Amino acid sequence: MQLINFIANQIFAEPAVLFGLIVLLGLLLQKKTASEVMVGTVKTIIGYYVLIGGVTLLQNAIMPLSTWMQAIFGVQGIQPQEFVVMGVVMETHAGQVGAAIMIGFALNILLARFTRHKYIAITGHLMLHWAAWIVGMVAATDLSPVMVVLVSGAICGVQYWLSPTIIHYFMRKTDRMTDEWSLYCHEVVGITIASTLGKIVGNKDKRCDDLNVPESFEWLRDTTVGMAVIASIIWVIIGLIAGPTVISEQAGSQNWIIYLILLGIQFSGGLSVLLYGVRMLIGELVPAFVGISEKLVPGAIPGLDYPTVFHFAPNAVFIGFIFNLLGAIVATALMVVFKSPIVILPAVWINFWQGALVGIFADVYGGRRGTIIITFLTGLLSALGWAFIYPLQGIAADCGAVYNYTDSASYGAILAYIISLF
Repeated sequence: MQLINFIANQIFAEPAVLFGLIVLLGLLLQKKTASEVMVGTVKTIIGYYVLIGGVTLLQNAIMPLSTWMQAIFGVQGIQPQEFVVMGVVMETHAGQVGAAIMIGFALNILLARFTRHKYIAITGHLMLHWAAWIVGMVAATDLSPVMVVLVSGAICGVQYWLSPTIIHYFMRKTDRMTDEWSLYCHEVVGITIASTLGKIVGNKDKRCDDLNVPESFEWLRDTTVGMAVIASIIWVIIGLIAGPTVISEQAGSQNWIIYLILLGIQFSGGLSVLLYGVRMLIGELVPAFVGISEKLVPGAIPGLDYPTVFHFAPNAVFIGFIFNLLGAIVATALMVVFKSPIVILPAVWINFWQGALVGIFADVYGGRRGTIIITFLTGLLSALGWAFIYPLQGIAADCGAVYNYTDSASYGAILAYIISLF
């Protein structure tokens, strides 16, 4: 059990280690020189940390908004935050979570090896989050500890395999993305909605990155500059609604307006750093994975993390975030107005990731209009789904946080309900 916990927590839960080992193995299987192996492995790990540097900047720019949203609504609601849910489960069932990951990953490899869908999830931290959520629900049933591991592992394995399988279908159906890799994430339903509904409600030829602007607004064509200016304006508007007293609590001695403007600029800077890290990571990881696909699972395609597709539509990342957040705000307002016993607060950090990813696919298939409509709808509907699953989370049912993503709010809700019957 100690070995299983070590693999789960020190390898799968550490993306830098997992990606580095994958590239190392892939290059060794391709019989690259010692120098090539060293360069590829180290650059992969560096690329990941550059990406994380961008994520940290983004997080620092976005997270204060959650506090301000809570102050605006004046309620103590439930936060969509999978890290809290995972932490609650890991306190008492870490061994079972680790075993579920290992069984799930082994099943994923077997399914990739012996079916025509050759997809392997390698986004270790998201695999860990999902396993913890599933174990937390299954462990609250009357099943024995052994059955908890087996049932949870089977659910994880199928989900690890199906997620990149379905997402890759939509990635390779358009010439605006890629067929070299897929994604492993928990936004399969959101991506499916964006890719199918986008064709109906939008126009794929009028994309977020193709803005027709007058000469005096030509600076909007520079994604980094345009995003910084617009983000700063939005941050200031939210700050004005929350009030200077609330903002000053986090601004400290800095003028609160200047603080908000700089947060907006930091958002754009963080996304720029993240995209650079993605290019560096993908440049080493995908070619190295060929070694694994040739030797171990012929034709295997890796399921990677969210940011690896951000460069396909940078403006859609920002626009998707804003409208997903607006959808979440409307959902919270509806819960407050109708006195719902469970109020899901806007999870600004989660709205960024969900809105960005769904927004990219909506933009590719439905352009600007598709991005605006679909990210707003997913922000609204996800919050309603999370209100449903909160009391069904088993061990984590009363932790004050709910497992987020469109998948947990949709088919995850059905899965949670079925598990609760046991």
